[in-house]
Amino acid sequence: MVQRSVQRGTTLVGFIAGLVLGLAIAVAVALFITNAPVPFVNKVRPASESVLPPSAGGQLPDPNKSLYSQVPAKVVAPEPPKSDPATDPKAAPPPAEKGNVFPAEDSRFLLQAGAFRTPDDADSMRARLALLGFDAKVFPREQDGNTLYRVRLGPYGNLEDVNRIRKTMAENGIDVQLVRLK
Repeated sequence: MVQRSVQRGTTLVGFIAGLVLGLAIAVAVALFITNAPVPFVNKVRPASESVLPPSAGGQLPDPNKSLYSQVPAKVVAPEPPKSDPATDPKAAPPPAEKGNVFPAEDSRFLLQAGAFRTPDDADSMRARLALLGFDAKVFPREQDGNTLYRVRLGPYGNLEDVNRIRKTMAENGIDVQLVRLK
């Protein structure tokens, strides 16, 4: 007697089992990818976080305020005639601020991220700054018969902007020097 082996299932059952198994694997991979941290997401702040809603009855904020190199001139009413400070104690000028080393209204600043002997090194630093979102320029300068390539940011007219950028640079391991323009 010859025994015949009995096949269980059909091609349709095998196809459906493979489809279900493949779908389960795809769902598992999709869940793993969506829960994994995405690189560079925390490095960039969306623009909507930096825009404040206008106060009641106020004007909309100026999105280009940080791009201004100087404070725009304001219209000022004519001043009354000045009295002599020797005779009028109220007319004495206010004391100067001690915390501000540079007067911000008259000064402009650059931040120098480095001085390099080769233009390739300077371009490398410039690219590193570009990845952080800063537009830097390379300035060649002759010094003692050698050319130095200085990488600079700016100019900036506001010390608050300069300090904010210096903090960002320090967090990313870049040492910058403050250069005051005359």
